[in-house]
Amino acid sequence: MTRYISWLCPVCKFISQSRQPRVLTHLPVNGWTFNFYKYSSYISCIRRKDTAEMANQDVVSIFSSAVNSVLPHHLIRKHIELNHSGKNLIIEDKKYKLDNNVYVVGFGKAVLGMARAVDDTLSQHIVKGIISVPTGIQENFRDAGKLDMLLDSNSKIEVREGSKNNMPDKSSYQTAVRIQDLVSKLREKDLLIVLISGGGSALLPLPIPPVTLEEELELTQILSKNGATIDELNILRKNIEVLKGGGLAKQAFPAKVIALIVSDVIGDKLEIISSGPTVPDKSTPQQCLMILKQLNLQDKIPESINTLLVRRTREITKSTGSVEYTGGTQWEHVQNVIVGKYKMALAAASMKAEQLGFLPITLSSVLNGEASKVGVMFGMLARYAALSFGYKVSNPKSSDYVQLELDLVSKGVPKKTLKKVVALAHHAYNIKKPICILTGGETTVQVKGSGKGGRNQEMAVACALEIDKQCQGDTSVLANFDLIFLSGGTDGIDGPTPVAGAVIDQTFIQKCNDNNMDALTYLRNNDTFNLFEKISEECLILIGHTGTNVMDIQALVIKSKK
Repeated sequence: MTRYISWLCPVCKFISQSRQPRVLTHLPVNGWTFNFYKYSSYISCIRRKDTAEMANQDVVSIFSSAVNSVLPHHLIRKHIELNHSGKNLIIEDKKYKLDNNVYVVGFGKAVLGMARAVDDTLSQHIVKGIISVPTGIQENFRDAGKLDMLLDSNSKIEVREGSKNNMPDKSSYQTAVRIQDLVSKLREKDLLIVLISGGGSALLPLPIPPVTLEEELELTQILSKNGATIDELNILRKNIEVLKGGGLAKQAFPAKVIALIVSDVIGDKLEIISSGPTVPDKSTPQQCLMILKQLNLQDKIPESINTLLVRRTREITKSTGSVEYTGGTQWEHVQNVIVGKYKMALAAASMKAEQLGFLPITLSSVLNGEASKVGVMFGMLARYAALSFGYKVSNPKSSDYVQLELDLVSKGVPKKTLKKVVALAHHAYNIKKPICILTGGETTVQVKGSGKGGRNQEMAVACALEIDKQCQGDTSVLANFDLIFLSGGTDGIDGPTPVAGAVIDQTFIQKCNDNNMDALTYLRNNDTFNLFEKISEECLILIGHTGTNVMDIQALVIKSKK
């Protein structure tokens, strides 16, 4: 962290090294203004001189508010409460008796903070707990001063790290074995609290024998290389593992199960989040065999997986008379509760944008697709929104404006969405305010190069390239507007990089050109992180592991200078 900010001033260096959370604003030094901000438990110092730099920092502040709104300990405390006697736990409309009968398991990027909140509330009734979290997350939180995200040393909840590089490994497998052992011994009077968040699939790998962990990893690689969709991959996982696809809830029966879930998927589908360990699964082994046949992979995958799927298909057919899989257990003992989702983050971002004087609008909460292509769309949208300020049909450039609108529609932006942008821009023009366009979702990256980057950084560079292209020959946009775009992951980590994402403005590509850096070459080599480091580290959003994960947030600011 210090490497990115300590060069700005000795005051900032002192604060960052002390790791004490504090907020300072508007500190004048020799004609400059230094502003200090706290993002979650992290402090950044940005030197600000003009309105463009101020707008840059405002958009980062909007993103910060989105992340803070879905921090796990806040979410958990909103959803669990004790009655006045402290002998009953209330989750939404259900009541559970407490009598030293609480067990806790969890898996995912956000469960450490979730577990801390549960422990703070129910510690006297917790008998035992095990949570599976990403490798290094505890050290990262300690280094960042995020002590409120860590369990106390005397907690009865054991923290186990694994899944390095977000892939199942021996450590996460051993933790899954221990979680199975814990939940399978529970009794009817016991209460199992299951904490689930994004990244949980890799942190809870437990293949059904004779399939080994190595063979499951081989299956994943084969499917990925042969065009399998993520849905097809998850169907296979749920049918060859013990705890996924409702398996954990079955293992815990007859104990009561409360699953507290932070969603990281579009649509908040329970069966998809961490492969649905507490949700009935409608997929079947027969369906898996059909997927493998369609992909022509029956003879390419480990033989043990074929053997398992055929055996389970026969067992189900024999017991039910058909291949339909009904789950084999009752689900009245399970309560699934989504405590956090990306729409909450978008709402918080919108509120912060309004507080900062923007006119905000949320255009989509289901953004997906190839990151660089989505970035191009945002670049086109930036100019379209700028041209919509005070736009009139009699404008001599109206044909260019109409063509831009047609191009956006061809990119998949609905016409009714563009009408909302035009209406917002008209209103902003009349009341002299900037606008902030917000979206949420999760894009993908097709890795073809050998560089270092992430989907949010790729989207930002692609957007910058398109803004530069759109503004060529139209100096009025450059002269009269600040165009700023941010894309960041709420988990604080964008691909194999230490940053959450990036923020750019319409001058970024010119800076690249001035430094003889071809941004397009870096983008094609999936090397956007190194590009940002060489051009302007201030563009990078460094917040560290946030301890939450509700997908990505984008913010596009269009600010008139007039």
